Amino acid sequence: MLEGMEGVSTFAADVDRAFWVVNVITLGLFVVTIGTMLYFVYRYRRSKNPPENAQNIEHYTPIEIAWTVIPTILLGIIFYYGLDSLRQQRTMPTAPDTIQIEVEAKRWSWTFKYPNGKKSSDLYVPVNRNIKLNMTAPENDVLHSFYVAAFRTKEDIVPGQTTYLWFNATTKGKFDIQCAEYCGTRHSYMLSFVNVVDEEEYQEWLNPKTVPFKPKGLEVMENNGCLGCHSLDGSTLVGPTIKDIFNKEVSITTGSKKSKLLRDDAYLKDAILDPDKDVVDGFYPGIMPAFKGVINDEDLNSVIKYLKGEIEEPKAAKVDGKALVENNGCLGCHSLDGSKIVGPTFKGMYQRKVKININGNVKEILSEEQYLKTAIVKPNAEIVEGYYPGIMPSFENVLNEKEVDAVVDYLKTVK
Repeated sequence: MLEGMEGVSTFAADVDRAFWVVNVITLGLFVVTIGTMLYFVYRYRRSKNPPENAQNIEHYTPIEIAWTVIPTILLGIIFYYGLDSLRQQRTMPTAPDTIQIEVEAKRWSWTFKYPNGKKSSDLYVPVNRNIKLNMTAPENDVLHSFYVAAFRTKEDIVPGQTTYLWFNATTKGKFDIQCAEYCGTRHSYMLSFVNVVDEEEYQEWLNPKTVPFKPKGLEVMENNGCLGCHSLDGSTLVGPTIKDIFNKEVSITTGSKKSKLLRDDAYLKDAILDPDKDVVDGFYPGIMPAFKGVINDEDLNSVIKYLKGEIEEPKAAKVDGKALVENNGCLGCHSLDGSKIVGPTFKGMYQRKVKININGNVKEILSEEQYLKTAIVKPNAEIVEGYYPGIMPSFENVLNEKEVDAVVDYLKTVK
């Protein structure tokens, strides 16, 4: 909570300076004003200055000039430092390497969408990079305010409009994001975090080589802020818990008519797309936003499957052939630019005519898939003319079949 007390953005020091200027000037005026008042109370107390000795002073030019000129100068100083810090915050960066992230605030959660389409409920950014946030809220929502004390930055978010904010974090760490505009029942729970990490760690998070399995339905709910109001553990928040709700009887109010029904597929679909149609007893309409037109049919079905307890099998992760080539030291002997190193270059390797030596016999072949696979798992079986056996290690027990295929697919792309 106390991380970033000294300010960890490029303009934090200027904002702090403006506050110090205001505080010092205000303290000085307080001391002068209250000190003068206390002095007059003591100097002109009744016991030493009876009322009959009082004189009416109508005009004193020096002090009138002083109380006009001095406050004007002080206000000018405050204006200068305040405008200087404000100008930095409100001048959006235009550099081509600026990362633009879409932010949606809604009761009562944050959703961050990155340039590659990835979404998260916490904000991840690289250190020492300009970050521009394009922020909005659904039209039927309320005012919110994006506030990161450690960055000395805050901006209101207006439903149906887009507001902007930028920062450049200078220190790695985890910093609080708070909503600084009272937005209803769960306002105090609208807490998220900015995770400032190295560029490499950010790229790995943004485009992970391996992705831990998470049910698609749960991911959709997290990205749309559902868990800010609906618990997974049976506890009651703003809305009913979503633990074990499928095919359970529930009391509802439809219009003004009370009834009971089973939470089947049709009910769950209506509860997501049109939440005010059937309101669970003990809760209120008008709080949950309708998701009709917000999530597509595929995401809707994934959420319903998750609520029913049907966990979708994870799709097989795509094997990264380029990463395998880089991580297994292949580029130490094979170039990508056509130059000759220890082994033949990868550039244009696929479908290239090549002379190979098989047990002392030289023949010309076309470098196709099967040849490339053999060259990976049994590199000494067919030696390219001009090179030597015994140098390249076999990857037969290092890479599995899918990984070998991925490497070959990558080699096809190296032109």
